[in-house]
Amino acid sequence: MRGLAAAVVLIIGATVLASCGGDDEPATREVVRIFGPYRNEEASLFMAGVTEWADAAGIDVRYTGSANFVVDLEYQVEEILSPPDIAMVPQPGLVQQMFRNGHIVPVSDNSAEILAQNYDDVVLDLGRVDDTLVGFPYRAAPKSLVWYRPEVLTDLGLTPPDTFADLESQIALIQGQGLTPWCLGIEAQLATGWPATDWVEDLIVRQAGPDVYNDWVAGIVPFSDERIASAFSAFRALVLEPGRVTGGVSKVVSTSTQMADDPLFTDPPGCVFYKQASVAYSWMPSGLELGPTDDINFFLLPGTEAGMPAPIVAGADLAVAFNDRPEVASVLGHLATAEAGRTWAQEGSYVSPRNNVDMASYYSPVDQAAAEVLLGADVLVFDGSDAMPPEIGTTLFWTQITGWITGRISYEELAQALDEARGP
Repeated sequence: MRGLAAAVVLIIGATVLASCGGDDEPATREVVRIFGPYRNEEASLFMAGVTEWADAAGIDVRYTGSANFVVDLEYQVEEILSPPDIAMVPQPGLVQQMFRNGHIVPVSDNSAEILAQNYDDVVLDLGRVDDTLVGFPYRAAPKSLVWYRPEVLTDLGLTPPDTFADLESQIALIQGQGLTPWCLGIEAQLATGWPATDWVEDLIVRQAGPDVYNDWVAGIVPFSDERIASAFSAFRALVLEPGRVTGGVSKVVSTSTQMADDPLFTDPPGCVFYKQASVAYSWMPSGLELGPTDDINFFLLPGTEAGMPAPIVAGADLAVAFNDRPEVASVLGHLATAEAGRTWAQEGSYVSPRNNVDMASYYSPVDQAAAEVLLGADVLVFDGSDAMPPEIGTTLFWTQITGWITGRISYEELAQALDEARGP
C-alpha cells in the first residue's frame, strides 16, 4: 500500500481500521479517531496524508472506514452516544441534522482563520449550517461535467455548446444524423437513481437559480413547485425521449453507473455525450489523454445565457468534529492543508477544494482540470440529494426518481411522496 509504511491496517469485514501506531504500543500519545466512507485503497491514501504528520505531532490517529457509513455513523452518534472524534461526511444533510441535535462541534475562531487561508468563501460556505461554520470540504467532485470524445464532435462539425439552447440544438442534430446523444446508467444497487438526481439538480440551479435551488434543498420550495417540475420535464425532453439515450429508458435503469460510459468509446460511438462527475475518469478505459484534441475531454453543462458562468453542482466530504479536545482541533487543522491530500491527489481521483495547491505538481491532468473548474465557480451549490436529510435525499429521492424514469409513477406522485415525507 503506497505511502503508508508507518500505518497498521486491519480488515474486519467491511471495515478498514488504520492507525499511526500498533495497538500493542504503550498508550503514550493522545488518540484521535476518524470515521469515514473510505475503504481499502482509499483508506490507505487517506492515511498516507496523515501518518507522517501525526507521528511528528505525537498524535495517534486511527481511521475506521465503513461500507454502510451513514447508518453506522448514526448508530455511533445517536444510539450508543459514542461518536468518533472526527468524521468525513459526504452527506451535508446528515451534518446539518447532527449539528442541530447538538452533536457536532462548531469550527473554532482559530480554526476558521486557518481555513480562510486555505479555502475561498464560496467553498467554505459548503460547510455552513444556519450561518455557522461546522466543517470544511476535505475532498470535492464537480458533478456538472459533460464528457465527450473530441474526434467524434469534430466529425459532427460541432464544438462544445455555449448555452443550454445550443446544447438542445446539438442534441437534435446528433439524433438527426443517426447517433444517440447520451449515455446514462443509474443502477447502483442500494443507491440506484443517484445519477438521475444529479441531472435534475443541475437543471434546477440553471433554470431557477441558486436561491430557489437552495430553498428546494432546504424543503422551503416543494417538489410540487412548477419550477422544480419544469426541471424534471427538461431532463425528460433532453435525455429520456426515445432515441436520445443509449438502449432506451429500460436500459438506463439496468445499466451500472460505472459501466454507463462504455458506449462512448465504441466505434462507431454508441453515444456522443456522457454527463458525470470528475470521478468518472477513474472508471473509463486506462491511459486516456485529456484535452480538446486528445482522447477525451469535458465541458461544463452550459448555463442559460451566453457569456455567463455556468453553475456547478458539487459533492464533497465534509470534515467535522464531535469533540473539542486540542488534539482533535490539531488533526482537523492538518486535514485542511494541501499536504493532507497530496499523496491521494498524485495517485488520482482526488480533487482538492483548497485554493493554495501547486496544481502542476499536485494533480494528474484530469484532476487538475476538474480542480480548476471547481475553484473557478461563481455559483457553487452542494449536491441536493446529499444535502437533504438522509431519509429523503439518499433514499426516497433515489427510489422515486427511478420509478418516475420507468413510468411506474407520475411526476405528481413523485412530488406528493417526497413533499409528504419532508412534512410542512
